Amino acid sequence: MKSILLVRHAESEHHVQAITGGWTDTVLTERGQGQALLLARRLKRELGDIPLEIGTSNLRRAVQTADLIGDALAAQPKIYAEITDLNNGIAAGLTHHQARQIAIPFSEPSVDWQPYPGAESWRQFYLRVAGFIADFHAKQSVTAILVTHAATVHVIVDWWLGVPLESPTHFGASPASITVLTYNRWQERSLERLNDTSHLYSDGLSEAIDLSSTL
Repeated sequence: MKSILLVRHAESEHHVQAITGGWTDTVLTERGQGQALLLARRLKRELGDIPLEIGTSNLRRAVQTADLIGDALAAQPKIYAEITDLNNGIAAGLTHHQARQIAIPFSEPSVDWQPYPGAESWRQFYLRVAGFIADFHAKQSVTAILVTHAATVHVIVDWWLGVPLESPTHFGASPASITVLTYNRWQERSLERLNDTSHLYSDGLSEAIDLSSTL
């Protein structure tokens, strides 16, 4: 019964340049590098010398975050393309304004809607990620740290908790955050923590509370 720690990559250039995420392949900002270092130090401090493996998405922002964690934990990250972000098709690399000009109108069922030409639907994305993580966890022999993306964190948490594909959860996954999937004393799957960024507080690198979506 091995645990999985999900790490969202630290702040990257697309966060500050009004560029779409998804398969846009940006690097970490200077602030993001600081976030990743604080995250790596925390993982070293709290995980100690337990056996573990590190996996990462193939996008540069995730690889850079994973490399800093790997340096701290003396572990070489392995790239898993299956946990890369939701494919946003031809919107990759575009500004948000440009992406809106080519967006495909929303349609039901929402899990089969492709927001841009060439993009994955949520169903396609879910099946890709859930198929990988099911096989990965079945073969897992030590604690795993997977450095990935907000949407991928959502899928893995839903898969872990048995949330149906048609009823996805909605929660934040901030840059450089930690989400921990483990087992309780009854050997039931448990969400031990979600979107933990407390390691960023002392240096002022955490995100402020944002209630704008509720207004």
